Amino acid sequence: MNSKNNNFDQNKDRFFKMADVYDKLVEYLVPNYNFLHDELIKLFPFKKDDQINIIDLGAGSGILLEKILSCYPNASGYWIDYSDDFLKVAKKRLEKLSTRIEFIKTFLEGDWMSKINKKIHIITSMSAIHHLESNEKIALYKNCYNLLEPLGWFFNIDEMKTLNYEAYVNSLKRWYKHGEEIKEKISNDKKEYYHSLKMQLDNWKVRNLDNINVPKTKGDDIHETFTEQINWLNEIGYVNVDLFIKYHLWCLIGGQKDKD
Repeated sequence: MNSKNNNFDQNKDRFFKMADVYDKLVEYLVPNYNFLHDELIKLFPFKKDDQINIIDLGAGSGILLEKILSCYPNASGYWIDYSDDFLKVAKKRLEKLSTRIEFIKTFLEGDWMSKINKKIHIITSMSAIHHLESNEKIALYKNCYNLLEPLGWFFNIDEMKTLNYEAYVNSLKRWYKHGEEIKEKISNDKKEYYHSLKMQLDNWKVRNLDNINVPKTKGDDIHETFTEQINWLNEIGYVNVDLFIKYHLWCLIGGQKDKD
């Protein structure tokens, strides 16, 4: 195994062991976490009772998929992720919705598309795609475009660089500070999880701030600008592409597949 892939595996192992902690504390860790979810769902051009099919890429513990399927009672979803640990947490969280969900354990850059046997109207992702290299991101965006039904939508909420380098650095610093500040906001029944989270946050600081100029490799936090990624979507053929929300490091971008 080459050092590049080894680094990727180590990063994945480090993160996936945090599955339960992440599930308990992510709404504190990611600024405006619930707001980002809510605004994403508001962008869906469907009626509440429509029978639609959703894919959530890098679905983790299933929080976003749970919210979407709760808003659309006739919808079905695909959970797609690589982690055994997250799969266990997600199956527990999504137990009441299990008849409407198919779980597919695979890499985002793998051939998950061949396992999809329904027409897909929405593809979402949050906090996952930034671990892929640039060419893998582009390939994933193309795969999503090809899989979508005409007029279907792809949305990605993720960490992305800003237009200005100093602003990007400040966004990284702000997120680390936010991670320290949440300790006092966490409910008492979840405070036991914070120590593990803080250890991971400190490791994140070393990789992304202390070593900001060290080249990133697969599995790291590989941040491209939101403008680059919007351009990729346009070049692939998505229409109505936009940056719908930006809050420091966090961006919601998306695009629609055109009519045939």
